[in-house]
Amino acid sequence: MIILNNSSSSSSKHQMQRNNNSNNNKLGNSNYNNTTTNTNGAKPMYNQQRQQYNNNNGNNGNRPNNMYARPQAAVASNAAAPQNRYASNSYNNNTSNSNSFGGGTHTSNPHGNTLYTPISQLNIYMSKWTIRARVTSKGAIKTWSNAKGEGRLFSLDLLDDSGTDIRATFFKEAVDRFYDLMMLNHVYTISGGKLKVANMQWNTCKSGFEITCDANTEIHEVKDDGRIQRNVYEFIDDIAALETSCEVNGNADLLAVVKSVGPVGTVTSKRTQQELFKCDLTLVDQSNTSVNLTVWGEEAKTAASKYDRSPIAAIKKVRVSDYGGRSLGTTSGTNIVLDPRGEDVGVQRLEILKSWWRNQGSNVSHSVKSISGSAGGSGRMVSFEDRKPIRAIKDENMGGSASMDNKPDWLTVKACFTFLKKDKEGGPWYTACGNADEPCKNRPKATMTTEGTWHCDKCNRAMPNCVRRFIFSACITDDTSTSWVSIFNEQAEMLLGEGITADMLYERCFEGSEQEMFESVFNKANFTDWVLKCRVKAEMVGDEQRVKTSVVNLMPVDYVQESRDMLAAINRM
Repeated sequence: MIILNNSSSSSSKHQMQRNNNSNNNKLGNSNYNNTTTNTNGAKPMYNQQRQQYNNNNGNNGNRPNNMYARPQAAVASNAAAPQNRYASNSYNNNTSNSNSFGGGTHTSNPHGNTLYTPISQLNIYMSKWTIRARVTSKGAIKTWSNAKGEGRLFSLDLLDDSGTDIRATFFKEAVDRFYDLMMLNHVYTISGGKLKVANMQWNTCKSGFEITCDANTEIHEVKDDGRIQRNVYEFIDDIAALETSCEVNGNADLLAVVKSVGPVGTVTSKRTQQELFKCDLTLVDQSNTSVNLTVWGEEAKTAASKYDRSPIAAIKKVRVSDYGGRSLGTTSGTNIVLDPRGEDVGVQRLEILKSWWRNQGSNVSHSVKSISGSAGGSGRMVSFEDRKPIRAIKDENMGGSASMDNKPDWLTVKACFTFLKKDKEGGPWYTACGNADEPCKNRPKATMTTEGTWHCDKCNRAMPNCVRRFIFSACITDDTSTSWVSIFNEQAEMLLGEGITADMLYERCFEGSEQEMFESVFNKANFTDWVLKCRVKAEMVGDEQRVKTSVVNLMPVDYVQESRDMLAAINRM
């Protein structure tokens, strides 16, 4: 029998220390045995199970298989960490291959014995946790303002090897500290953030929680060992399934070919009054169906060069809309990967799409069905096949049903402007309220008072100046008929050319002496070809019902693409 003696002599203690500092033994240098052994080499039945990993004795021995071992606090060392095979969800956190940034005290262990919490197990009752995850999506910096103040923020989507992703949002000082350092597809350890219940209206991640990060959040970039996927997709069957299997205002993952890129346009945000850039991409796949995807911001500005070679795109978390049939739009959580790897999206799925595009889809004469712009909608252009001639306004009695259901009909037509009615008294514009904020936003009519100010009935304010906005009629024609259309400010500025505004023409031509310039601007726009999106609606004028056609969007004809579309249409005849 072996007797444990806790009152060993000083010499015994020195002997134990020499034994523990010896070269690699079968158990490694871990102070695993805190007692002596008998002369026959038998191990004691009882020992102290307090394991110490890498206690700076310069010995990288193997670790004992102790499932009850608790990790020790971080120590400063440049030694490479041995792989911890005995603790679930733990990884090597070798500081020689990592970058660290953040505030506060470092809590992750550079020696690899930190136990990382799976994202799937995070909850709001946890005060201390560390996750190891890949950045799968990175949003742009946004500004916010409310009664509590104002500031900036940006969001990331993080994915770990449990297959669960979570949204992390950075505020104020954390934006300056982390935005340029957090890179898409890089792997990081993150701790010190605050967990809260996710707002599932805007958060599309699988986790029911989200992380709020501040300047005290601690982040380490670690070596990518390939254990975490670049993304986890839940693809719908194909584009045609958007009409039957996807809920409106829901999200979808899609693998498709970017067939064509539309022109870059701008819209004004109703909430912030900021100008936003947008661009429509046409996606196709082996279901012989196409759909429009709208991208925004910097993605829209670079779309022409980024998607010009018709790449295959793996698109995660796009918003499904019934805006003009079925259409898609990117959100802050959308991630688009071009020419994805087979192991990420499925080898068989990828090969089917590649084969279809190579043998059929890329052929100019191959026709596909568009599910975008086929019904309703506003400014979205439809495909070449879905355009209609001007005479369809009368032949199909467009606008005639508006008196019953108050819904307009929509028409996309290629036409030529033959006359612009610019000789309205006072000019082809109206004087709008000078208030750019709610509720007016420079839209309601303002009238001059006897004091020389401009009064708006909507906001009941008198402003020193007004804003002039274009409004005039024009005649368009194609090979089937002609029609009068109404042109409003945004469309008029596109038609008349860049830099031409109603205020500018008024100042230079009506208050100044450049009358010839006024005539030249309108004459230059005459007899030009455009693709027009029009709203056709019946309106009551007095006791008489009239059908009014208004241009809501227009773009110049791309003659190269137009020729290709015409040749394809001829080949299908």
